[in-house]
Amino acid sequence: MPKVVRIIARLNVGGPAVHVILLAHHLRADYQTILVSGVETEREGNMLPIAQRMGVDIVRIPELGREISLKDDLVSLAKLVRLIAREKPDIVHTHTAKAGVVGRVAAWLCRVPVIVHTFHGHVFRGYFGPAKTRLFLALERLLAHLTDRILTVNEQQRRELIGFGIAPPDRMTS
Repeated sequence: MPKVVRIIARLNVGGPAVHVILLAHHLRADYQTILVSGVETEREGNMLPIAQRMGVDIVRIPELGREISLKDDLVSLAKLVRLIAREKPDIVHTHTAKAGVVGRVAAWLCRVPVIVHTFHGHVFRGYFGPAKTRLFLALERLLAHLTDRILTVNEQQRRELIGFGIAPPDRMTS
């Protein structure tokens, strides 16, 4: 049975958390899944009770969170590299921006055969100033070279990401 490591920055209340929990639960007959998450803030709430009810175990990496922090990001990268090297998954599937960065780099460092990333949204228009937006676009374009398949939640988002030059159309699926 193929092994998948799914990585999300945090299981806060919202669609991406529900999505990864449902993937882990409903695909368990076909894929052995290890779900990795950071820790939510107290104000965000979390979807852990849903995961528990569905029998989905979570590996928590407290340093993996939403905010950029060089120290925490390097610690989470090191922890992900250790986990991926130990588990030897066939696929690493990342969700959300921060998990997409550190998870794809860790998977690439560990030479995982298939690396997949799902965009659940993006911050490339109107979220940050021009300089930071250009930096994040450049980073995502670079990471796309490490990624075998990029998934989007709908066709409009796929077209937007293609328009931003993230990856060519044949590498993106909605």
